[in-house]
Amino acid sequence: MFVWSFGVGLFAVLLAATLVSFAAAGLLLAALLGVLAVLHLVLPISALGPLAVRTPWVDAATCAVLAVGLAVLAVVAPGGLRS
Repeated sequence: MFVWSFGVGLFAVLLAATLVSFAAAGLLLAALLGVLAVLHLVLPISALGPLAVRTPWVDAATCAVLAVGLAVLAVVAPGGLRS
């Protein structure tokens, strides 16, 4: 169930990239990674299925770092939200 909802989120990112802008899609993907980081900490590993690769803390930290980096890039990149 959880993997399907993550796939729906990725589909929403693709739609945002197509219909709105790449910056908005980048921020949406960063938000999705942030939610995934929190879910890695609160859900049991069995609920995460194939999205749980390492220990929950390592997966959550990795997702959080990627989310922050992607959000920063979406804002400061040429053609991003600042233009």
